[in-house]
Amino acid sequence: MSLPVGQRDPALGREGAVVRPEPAPPELVEVLRSGLPGLAEEIYTAVRATVPDVAVADGGPPSPERVVREAMRTYVARFADPAEPLDGLLELLHSFGRREVTGNRSLESLHAAIHIAFDTSWHRITEVCVRNKVSGADLARVAEFQMAFMDQIIDPIVEAYLDQGLKAPVDLVHSRRLLMRGLSTRPVASRETIDHLAAKLGWNVPETATPVAVRRGTRWRPAAARRDVLSALGGTAPWLLVPGGVDEARRALLGAALDRGPVVVGLTVPLGEIPDALRWARGVLALAEDGVFDPAPLISAEEHLLDLWLTCDPPLVEEIARRRLGGLAGLPEGKRRALTETLRVWLEQWSTAADVGRRLHLHPQTVRYRLRQIRKEIGGRLDDPETRFVLEAVLKARRRTPPGRPAS
Repeated sequence: MSLPVGQRDPALGREGAVVRPEPAPPELVEVLRSGLPGLAEEIYTAVRATVPDVAVADGGPPSPERVVREAMRTYVARFADPAEPLDGLLELLHSFGRREVTGNRSLESLHAAIHIAFDTSWHRITEVCVRNKVSGADLARVAEFQMAFMDQIIDPIVEAYLDQGLKAPVDLVHSRRLLMRGLSTRPVASRETIDHLAAKLGWNVPETATPVAVRRGTRWRPAAARRDVLSALGGTAPWLLVPGGVDEARRALLGAALDRGPVVVGLTVPLGEIPDALRWARGVLALAEDGVFDPAPLISAEEHLLDLWLTCDPPLVEEIARRRLGGLAGLPEGKRRALTETLRVWLEQWSTAADVGRRLHLHPQTVRYRLRQIRKEIGGRLDDPETRFVLEAVLKARRRTPPGRPAS
């Protein structure tokens, strides 16, 4: 349930105190302001050219042009100072929402207009930020602000439609579900089927796409419900599909749009390989939730493919360890742990006892003594390159696998 128009969920600190957003740095505000001249006109021109319903003049105030201009003015003012009042814009949106609801414009047309406005403004803002060498962190800050601002101005209009009981056509919901299922399961749906379903949704079929794995219960914020991103957020394994690759601007957008992390951006692959890329992204998400590595809000699956490979079958790893580590498995726990850790570092370093000792904070003589014990328990197989490779992989995998984690 949304709050009344004009009220937002405050960010709460640990003691329950309201945390007010900090004003943006003046230099970042100026970068943003430099991209605004002509943007309102560009947005309305794009909307008018693409969504004929919005271009129909019915004589009732306020006009779409006025709404866009006031929204852009308020956008900059609140980015510079979050205390800038929002009441004037919200009143205007109320009036616009009432006009739209009582007219003949469809909810689909309204959504299309919102998507175009968002895409047009985000493209301009990204372009200006890149040209001015704005950092990734500041770009993410701008994306988060734009998401929050768009949510604030979308709610008063869209909720009016929802209050009237107008829902997305059942056929569109069903087509989206079929398309997502057809792209995520093997065998992948035929190109003819994909093209047919995509045409119903108005989705341009790309040559490549990127699956994004998200946690159950994640909400895809209204401002980010872009027409080019397909979403399947219901069920036990929610995910998104992004056409093409995910660049820094798109990453910032995803990070701001999804309200629960971590989120895993999968590999960019041809459509026929989406099932594998999605499975790997989900596997990396499971590792992050298990604490195998420190999760960032937005995780790249490509950076954790080795982790996924090494932890895909923990029982098999343990079986290989029992067979390859020989007598080490039967030693008392403390001694076994010390020798195993020394072996792991020695295999990784493949260097002298002095180098291994520096890594483990041990005297070289202690390292040599432990290596003699290891050779005694494992035998001469340590001189075999294949054995060393298997042992190093097994020991790396054991460090990455949480206790009790089942095989994928």
